[in-house]
Amino acid sequence: MNTAVRRLLIIACVASALPLSAQTTKKTTTSMPQPVTVTTSPSGTPVDVPQADQAPTVTVSADTDKDANNARALRLSLDDAIHTMLEKNIGVQIQRYDLQMSAEGVTGAYNIFDPFAGATISKTSSQSPALSAFDASGGGTTNANASVRDTIPTGGSFSISTTNQRFTRSGAGTTISPGFSTGLGFGFTQPLARNFGVDITRRGITIARNNLGISREAFRGVLLDSTSAVEQAYYDLIYSRRFVDVVKEALFLARDQSRITQIRIDVGASAPLDILQPRVQIATGEENLITAVANVRAAEDRLRALLNLPAEDWDRPIIPTDTIGYTPIGINVEESVAKAYELRPEVKENQLTTATRRVTYQYARNQVLPQFDLNLGYNVAGAAGTVISTTPGLSSTRFSDAVQQVFRNDFPGWNIGFTIGVPVFNWGARAEKNRARLDLQASQITEAQTRQNIAVDVRATARAVDTAAKQISATRTAREAAEENVNAERKRYENGMSTNFQVLQIQQQLSDARANELQALVGYNKAVAAYHRAVGDLLDTRNITVDEPKVEEPSIFSQFTRYNWLNFSSHDTAPEEK
Repeated sequence: MNTAVRRLLIIACVASALPLSAQTTKKTTTSMPQPVTVTTSPSGTPVDVPQADQAPTVTVSADTDKDANNARALRLSLDDAIHTMLEKNIGVQIQRYDLQMSAEGVTGAYNIFDPFAGATISKTSSQSPALSAFDASGGGTTNANASVRDTIPTGGSFSISTTNQRFTRSGAGTTISPGFSTGLGFGFTQPLARNFGVDITRRGITIARNNLGISREAFRGVLLDSTSAVEQAYYDLIYSRRFVDVVKEALFLARDQSRITQIRIDVGASAPLDILQPRVQIATGEENLITAVANVRAAEDRLRALLNLPAEDWDRPIIPTDTIGYTPIGINVEESVAKAYELRPEVKENQLTTATRRVTYQYARNQVLPQFDLNLGYNVAGAAGTVISTTPGLSSTRFSDAVQQVFRNDFPGWNIGFTIGVPVFNWGARAEKNRARLDLQASQITEAQTRQNIAVDVRATARAVDTAAKQISATRTAREAAEENVNAERKRYENGMSTNFQVLQIQQQLSDARANELQALVGYNKAVAAYHRAVGDLLDTRNITVDEPKVEEPSIFSQFTRYNWLNFSSHDTAPEEK
């Protein structure tokens, strides 16, 4: 009897609550959209759930579920992604051209030792009135001259020249016509102060070689950054896709809670209004799912841009084939910093920049010196012609006879001299020397600052690896505890010892714990990649090598650089104090 009365009271309470529930729902729906039901289980299979009323529903699912069965899907491993980036990435291609251009710059710098050969050929003719019986009234001249000049490593220059002339004369005073003259001359100029020295002469070559080294390190830097960016984007895509699964699991739990709540309402164990909280959770989960899928597509676009995929491949979904896991690595911070000093491109770039500025400083110091050049010359001459008068002692000879006179050294001549030039105040050269000295000192300070920044970078990434490793263990424990808590709370709810709000809140905590565990695992792999980028051995870990264009230096320098006296004051490279 008591049981029957209790059932009648429950039915009466439910009947009295239904009009109020309908009225509340009616007022609410005038300003809010209809409830949206997400029917997605963790496996992607729609789940039929009974509804409290006949409100229209919209089935929302993750379109990423179709990617696995898409025949056009691009299944990509991390190594494949990096290989594609090396071949197609725009930044890598641009820097590769810069490296090749720098190599051509080294070749072009050798033009100072490129011999220059020249020749002139001219012919003249003239007629003039004779003012006396001995004046020539007309004639012509044909000249053929040639010369070769070049620079030697010590800063000097030499020249070899030959002059050849054929002339004709007419008039009563003419004795030889046609006549020939020829000569061979050697000239040599060697600076003894300003512009003296092997290092001064090959300054342009040294700077070009340093620029080639800087371009090589810049290329390595681009490869490091691009490889690191591809790894980060690849791991982000893995996270985005797996986060979709986390959101789907949360939706499944919310939907299952809605199903249980509806059953309790049907049997009269819960009030009809209790279904609203699961619906809110489902709608929130639907929004999260839409956002998560959008994040997958955004992550795919970032990876496509880094790989520079063709336009027709941008609508192909990318499915990572690699899995993420936890592989502990041992890190010695001090050794890592020392290794970074050896491998980081920034250090080598700064070292080469300092070397270039040191060469510039040497040259600026040299330009302060006065001009003091040694000039040497030697020449031989010969002459021949056809005698047209009866002058005693003259006989006709041919041009070949004049050439023989030259090679027999019949008529030699020589000269020696010095050229001295001293600017009165020399303001420009002195100011340039001071500017070059300051530039060198600034470069040395910049190099020290770069090393400091690298040390901070390495230490920060090492801490990030350690922190991420600890977070993996902590988040795994939190996720396991959250799973147990959800099971326990749902049992309490089924027994009437909990509420919808508490169950949904704990389910959300489970979703957050799963997301945190996934984030920690992905974050660890990203932290390891960032650590290798900071140390500078990321290319080595990925078996990537950089081939530098080879430019061989002429062996002539090896015969000069062994003598310090051939580099006047240039071996003292330390910046002087004011």
